[in-house]
Amino acid sequence: MCLLISTHAIPPFSYRVPEHLADRVHPGSAVTAPLSGYPRLGIVVDHDHEADIHALEDIRAVIGDLTLSAEVVEACRWASEAAAIPVAMALRAALPPGLKTSSYRVISPLANWHWQKDEIVSRASLRKALGDTGFKEAERTGRVELAPALPDRGAVEWAAVRGGPEPDLSRAPRQRALFEALVRHGHGWSVSDLLSEAGAKRDALRQLVRRGAVRLERRPEPAPIFESRAGEDAAILAPFLRSAGRVVDLGGAWVWRTPAAEWGQAVAAVVLAASEGGEQTLVLVPERRGVDAMVRDLIRLLPEGLRIAPYHGGLGRKRGAVFEAAREGSVDVLVGTRSAALLPLARLGAVCVVDEPNGAHRAEPGFEGVPIHARDLAIRRGEIEGSGVLCLSPTPSLRLQAPENKVRELPTRSLGQMPDIRIVDMRGTGATFSPALLDTCAKGRAAGTRVGVVASRTGASTKVYCNGCGAIRTCPECGFDLSVHGGLLECVRCGNRGRKPGPCEECGSERVVSTGLSAERIKAELARALKEPVGLLTAGTDDGEDRRVIVGTAHRILDREWGTVILPDSDHLLLGSGMGAAERAFRILHGAVEVARERLLVQTRMPDHHALQTALRNDYPDFVATELPRLREAGYPPYAHLAALTFKGPENRVRRAVESELLPALENGVEASPLVPISAAGEDPAWRMLLRSKDRSPVARAGALAARRMAKLGKPGGPRVRVDVDPEEV
Repeated sequence: MCLLISTHAIPPFSYRVPEHLADRVHPGSAVTAPLSGYPRLGIVVDHDHEADIHALEDIRAVIGDLTLSAEVVEACRWASEAAAIPVAMALRAALPPGLKTSSYRVISPLANWHWQKDEIVSRASLRKALGDTGFKEAERTGRVELAPALPDRGAVEWAAVRGGPEPDLSRAPRQRALFEALVRHGHGWSVSDLLSEAGAKRDALRQLVRRGAVRLERRPEPAPIFESRAGEDAAILAPFLRSAGRVVDLGGAWVWRTPAAEWGQAVAAVVLAASEGGEQTLVLVPERRGVDAMVRDLIRLLPEGLRIAPYHGGLGRKRGAVFEAAREGSVDVLVGTRSAALLPLARLGAVCVVDEPNGAHRAEPGFEGVPIHARDLAIRRGEIEGSGVLCLSPTPSLRLQAPENKVRELPTRSLGQMPDIRIVDMRGTGATFSPALLDTCAKGRAAGTRVGVVASRTGASTKVYCNGCGAIRTCPECGFDLSVHGGLLECVRCGNRGRKPGPCEECGSERVVSTGLSAERIKAELARALKEPVGLLTAGTDDGEDRRVIVGTAHRILDREWGTVILPDSDHLLLGSGMGAAERAFRILHGAVEVARERLLVQTRMPDHHALQTALRNDYPDFVATELPRLREAGYPPYAHLAALTFKGPENRVRRAVESELLPALENGVEASPLVPISAAGEDPAWRMLLRSKDRSPVARAGALAARRMAKLGKPGGPRVRVDVDPEEV
């Protein structure tokens, strides 16, 4: 059994199953069992038939409301091994947050207790009233028992029709409208929704209560479950049904190159195919706002009566109710962020990963979820549960090409009409904006359409490279790309700073330029050049969204359509460092093609770059054919697996731990890079080591080994490690 304590220092434990619980305990059962004298919540992960049961303590109780399926437990165990995390961390991700893990049920109260039998009391209340000694004695003697439960839902005011003859409301039209709306709902309605739907004021409801026609009460807040309602839009699913049916009927992993504008129809077609066989669909969307948009699309597109539930952090305690409904099979579609990837569903028929390459599908350290990409969890879960898995994107991740994924491809959906595309060669000029760019802005404004300008980033730092040969300036100390701060070259990795940009060290050219124009700089310079206010859209800024010309980051600009799209500094993308730089550049450039309805202008000093050329002509197969050999030669995914180990602590202790504890234990076939410093100036010292292998398992095991060894060495001031298996970026 695995207790839900997320640390490498505590492995799964074995417990004895009492005879009276034998029929209720199986892999996936949520149970309580003692650890160091205190009851804890845990999940049964296996039956250990060889254990010496006479030396074991008993499982105390089974918590039915929190039980998982055996298939979900298997997926969690795989996730634990693949991501080098404790099994408890993966199991915890399959349960909703906010569990009541410190609640106790009163079993046999003493005469002087003020609690009644079966009353639920918090641990804090018990300790306060009984003292530590009295509380422990009450546990030991079975007078109270740990009673974990799903989080309580908040209470809402509820209106319901009383029985008896209907009141005469012929002279009270507002009351009549309220009463009729309530009658239509049958089992009552929350007061806020009732008043909103009927367009009435609370005074009309009070009058109905005084008449004895309606009663008000407090009820648990209803789960956020919606029903689809067939409309005219349902007919547009026809072109998607055949492909969607193959995913559900044949199972396995599939990729469908579908424009973002059609993701709702593609998902609805999969849901429809699954629901015809009585099965549920899990839809994984990168971000919360995408969940809400997808739920709205499915309500509009699906036949009447299918039940759809969202699942994301904004739901708070209501996630417990959604968990329960999905596990019991009372919803047909669960639409969630990465936190929903491991939730149990009673009859899982299909999983859709929307915008598959999006990095938000992967949890970062310190955030909710398992640190493994949702596509990997979905593919593995599909194998375990025999479900079809569909990855949707016009530019699927190259990691899907890994042989172990066994991904098949559905017929590509066309982008439709391409915009008028122009590449402006900026070689030999130091100007920020070309005359063609300003002219394109003017044409867009004259046509009455909006112009979206994509900035490479926010902030002030810029990369430096030669306008003649294209060589990038790197730090002489650590080799990281240099940036410009206050007119001086600076390395953000090691803090080396002080030189002014001089002649190119490769070709001697004096034409050394900066790339990486920030959104703020583009906005200011474009406003001056156009002599009009310019809007700004970034992660933290929504300024002037109603203006004709708006500058923003790719994430904000490329999530909507524009008459004209401009990339004034595509070189910052094309010159990006890291193993997935070309793929990220291709994806952003292709996204600009998708959302530009009329014109697309791209400024560059690298007009022949393969990512640029293939993206602008919508040639994904050619990009793949060019990029995959480069990744193979470099030893990057999908041809290898990596584990990034980030160590913190005194350098001498880190190096000693790595050399004595980690390196001697590496399996054959696992390569280890030297430790390199990665902390920026002013930060605590940190080092990174990369482990590489053709298979995922050896590097994951090495990462887990490092985590366990560092946990044992975890003294104050000792080394610490964070393990990231198959990171999206290095």
